[in-house]
Amino acid sequence: MFTRFSSRPIAATLTLTLSILLLSACSAGNDGSNAQSSPPASNVPSSQTESASPAAQTPTAGQPSVRSYTDAAGRTSQIPTSPQRIIAHYYAAEIAALGVPMVGTNYLNAQLVLTNDQLQGVGDIGGEDLSPNLEKTLSLSPDLIIVPDFLEANALDALSKIAPTVVVSYGADVFTRLHTLADIVGQPEQADKWVQAYEEKAAEKRALVQSRITEGETASAFIMYAADKQLYVYNKQRLGPTMYDAFGFTVPPKVAELFSSDPDSLWQAISLETLPDYAGDRLFLVSSDNTEESKKAIEDIINGPIWKTLPAVKNGKAYIVDERWGMNDPLTLDWLLDQMAELLGK
Repeated sequence: MFTRFSSRPIAATLTLTLSILLLSACSAGNDGSNAQSSPPASNVPSSQTESASPAAQTPTAGQPSVRSYTDAAGRTSQIPTSPQRIIAHYYAAEIAALGVPMVGTNYLNAQLVLTNDQLQGVGDIGGEDLSPNLEKTLSLSPDLIIVPDFLEANALDALSKIAPTVVVSYGADVFTRLHTLADIVGQPEQADKWVQAYEEKAAEKRALVQSRITEGETASAFIMYAADKQLYVYNKQRLGPTMYDAFGFTVPPKVAELFSSDPDSLWQAISLETLPDYAGDRLFLVSSDNTEESKKAIEDIINGPIWKTLPAVKNGKAYIVDERWGMNDPLTLDWLLDQMAELLGK
């Protein structure tokens, strides 16, 4: 799904609290798993596209149909062709967009996008250390577990003993990720429907504000992290689908140059002094969260001398927006169409 990560590598740790007897019993109840060990998954966005074999295995009496699937980590496992008890770790928004029921997700991440009503009946599997809690995961009796590619190998191995576990590239663009997840859960047509509806809505919203956007007008987005007092400029993955694809803004030359050698990077750290180099005609500054510390970090920027010199600020085209603007999931993309059209229409 979506969440905020520092550009620095993240070392996720997992304490395996289940006994060998418990995991063995779990493994015995999931003979279709056959997940293989892999090197530690990286949180660097991957361009690998997941693929599934076209033919499902013929089920034996009383057994569900399964098929072979090779995921973003190169792990091949046997997954249900029509899973009924899905756990989506960091991908709750995608599963919700597809209209597919799930039995579990990590609330820490999901609540950034989904409402309490949308999470009704969905179990919280934890994930404060990026990996799901094994006992909570086991208690939900999943038949399929979907996880991002920043989980480490020991976490994947432990989850695979509970149910077939599929790794999905977290750095893939929203639409690719949505199609991948739709394929994994056996409902590819749901992704097609969602994308078509989104594109129709994007065209409608752009038409509403087209007269306010100058030909060739540039736009760029930034996020300030109070924890390390660091400013980052976004690449096309975050806010890019809305700024550049939906509303037709142009990438500023310096931003394009910055990411030219690393096009899959989600963002790059910059100094406040270089902000004018990357600021577009329209500028979106995202707050990392709603804490007092983050509010102060934003205030320090907008009250400083550099901010006031920016053309976007002088022209009333600089916007301070909340943390959800930096999310990277289909439900947020749909929401952003409304939000950006409203801002541009003022």
